[in-house]
This record gives sequence, structure tokens and C-alpha cells, in this order.
Amino acid sequence: MDTELLKTFLEVSRTRHFGRAAESLYLTQSAVSFRIRQLENQLGANLFTRHRNNIRLTPAGERLLPYAESLMMTWQLAKKEVVRSLQHTELSIGATASLWEAYLTPWLQSLYQQREALQLEARVALRHSLVKQLHERQLDLLITTEPPKMDELASQLLGNFSLRLFSSTLRDQHAPMPYIKLEWGADFHQQESRMLESDTLPVLTTTSAHLTRQLLETTGGCAFLPSQWENDYPQLTAIAEIPAIIRPLYAVWLQNSDQQPLIRQLLKIPLKTSA
Repeated sequence: MDTELLKTFLEVSRTRHFGRAAESLYLTQSAVSFRIRQLENQLGANLFTRHRNNIRLTPAGERLLPYAESLMMTWQLAKKEVVRSLQHTELSIGATASLWEAYLTPWLQSLYQQREALQLEARVALRHSLVKQLHERQLDLLITTEPPKMDELASQLLGNFSLRLFSSTLRDQHAPMPYIKLEWGADFHQQESRMLESDTLPVLTTTSAHLTRQLLETTGGCAFLPSQWENDYPQLTAIAEIPAIIRPLYAVWLQNSDQQPLIRQLLKIPLKTSA
């Protein structure tokens, strides 16, 4: 159905006058009448009763009115979305919560400071979900500690970051120290298990670095957190007996991605990992 016919129908129903509708639409009155007849022929029903200057909607016209309004609103939204997609390119970036909280949020701030009219979507999810989204072209760029082994993917090492085992400065030094398990990648668990007692069971497993930090005091526990947080959060104290763990950070994207030029430009802006 021609949206111009619906637009004309809505204007006549609003003004209840063919002449005023014609002025509003920048058409001749005969053109407005012709469009209404076309619409009536398509629907097989009269939409208006015409008695001199008294124009009213018929029962069929009353039924059509809400659908016509809804269709026109949907059409206007669709046009806006298409225009917006041509004017701006939105890039979706995905990472786990711990990476966003520890390293990627400052990088995101740098991107916006150095590039105008940048449109990004910051997506937080588990790594396996993000890899699936990347493979299905639902995600443009993945930041991860382990690049997926797929031929169609390209990757770039962004740097390395350091993790230390921290506890709270306020914890009871004579009390047991439970462990909070924070998600830093699947292969991190191997390094983690080598450094901790094999029978250590976490009191909490989470993907949020800030949640972990806040719960260290409450639980009297310990967790692997970014090494630079020792300077940022005075209530954290590093456990000296456990050495730092160095982790890589990769950017991963589809080799044939339409967003590849923008991705490469953004990756020129350094990501500070302090490792």
C-alpha cells in the first residue's frame, strides 16, 4: 500500500476538509480526492461520507484510522533509522565485565575524546557468548585475553596486564582467608590453580571486578585484581607470597568485516594496561 495514500487519508480525517488537507499536503484538491478514491478502491469500502462541507469518517474509516496512524508512525521511524545508519556507523565492542571495569572504560573515554561523532555500543557478556555473537556478525569487535582459534578471525595484541592477589587491609589477620574467584579467562584458571591450594573452594564466583573489590572487606577474603588497583584503592593490600600473573589482551574481529577500517583506526588509540 502506498504510504502517500494513508498520509492523505489521515490529513483529511484530521481537517475534515478536502481543501484544507490539500493546502497542508501542498496538493490540489482534485489530487487529494483522487488519492482517497484510490485508497477506497484498494480497500473496497468508502472511508468518508460527503455532505456538502460536512465530511465524516464512515465506520470503515474509523476502523482504518488507528492502523493508518500506526503504519505511518512505523514508516517514519524506519526512514529515520535508515538515514541514521547512512550518516553514522555504530560499532559494537564486547568484553567481559572484569575487563570493562579494569581497563576498557578508560579506553572508551579516550576514544570519545579523540574522535567526533563516534557511535559505539559497549556490550558486557561472557566470553563464549561474545565469540558466538562475533561469529554470527552480531558483534564487531571483541576484547579478550584469549583469541578464538578460527580462520575467519583477525586479532591484534593490545598489550599485557598484571594481576595480583589482594586482600583487604581491614581483614582480621588471624581469621581464615576465603577466596573470591573472578573471571579472567579460561586459561587463567590453570595459573590460578597452580598458585593456590588445590582444594581451595571460592566463597563467590563472579565476573565483576568492582563487586569483588567491595566484598573483600566484607568476607575477609582474597582475589586476583589489577595490580594498579593497589594505588587506586588504599584498602587493598597485595599478598607478597603470591607473584603477579601477566595476562595478554587481544582485539579480535572478522577478517571480512565491513567495520575493519574503523576498527583499525580505533586500535591506534592506546589502551593503558600498566603491565
